[in-house]
Amino acid sequence: MRSRRKSYWLQIPALVILACFASALAVYARGYMTPGFRAKKSRPATVVVLPPHAEFIKEKVIMTDQMVSEAAALEAEAAKSIKAQLEARGYKVRILAPQALDKNPNLRTLVKKLNDRYNEEWSRMVRRPKKVRERRYIVGADVVRLCSFLKVDGVAVARIQAVGVSKGKATMRWVAGSNAPHSYARMDVSILEGRQGGVEGYFFGFENTSLSQMAKKPAVVMGQVAENSLKKYPASTEVEEVSETDAVAAADDSDAGDNEDAVKDFEALLGPGQGASK
Repeated sequence: MRSRRKSYWLQIPALVILACFASALAVYARGYMTPGFRAKKSRPATVVVLPPHAEFIKEKVIMTDQMVSEAAALEAEAAKSIKAQLEARGYKVRILAPQALDKNPNLRTLVKKLNDRYNEEWSRMVRRPKKVRERRYIVGADVVRLCSFLKVDGVAVARIQAVGVSKGKATMRWVAGSNAPHSYARMDVSILEGRQGGVEGYFFGFENTSLSQMAKKPAVVMGQVAENSLKKYPASTEVEEVSETDAVAAADDSDAGDNEDAVKDFEALLGPGQGASK
């Protein structure tokens, strides 16, 4: 059984996480792409899927538990599901298995550095996803080195948040008349290109499910949430005519706008009279 890891989601302020989760629940799925990605100029044709990172939390009446071994199962199935979704769209995809990192210390160090740098950008991306269109998020040289080493055009990086509500907690919420989200899984997938290491596409979605389904049928849940998350991912033959000027103008919303929309979604999800006071 693996040891407990530092939670990637804990690096993001709790209120922002709640707002972004609720936004995903309210809108089902979203995708943000650079003009080059949409026009197929900077969209990787060959992709390696890095080992995903999952946090699986079990909410109980009094406390929460981290489902460590179950999270590992979600990670393994998430990588397969992302690969299947991209291959179905015509891309050449392979998975970088954790075992490969164990066998090659240099590769493991490179991937760790990439993940650490990506987490810094991702914590900002969750708050302001529209800025992806302006190519604001750069992971950098480690992506370039990894793509060169593995002979691919790009890298897929995934983060999964699974929240399973126990029967006792669900019953307590029902008695209290709460409309708060119950069990669900959310997946964030970023596509990094191998020339400069920029985030060219950012996709996320969710799947309403149950604690039992996530624990006992991770392949089913991850298959569905990957399908939801990558719903807006263009096929390999799809080329959109778009100018850099038009795309930047469309993305030129205020930073506050992203957070404002997320908070509104969160309050709508909570129900009348349960949002922030005026």
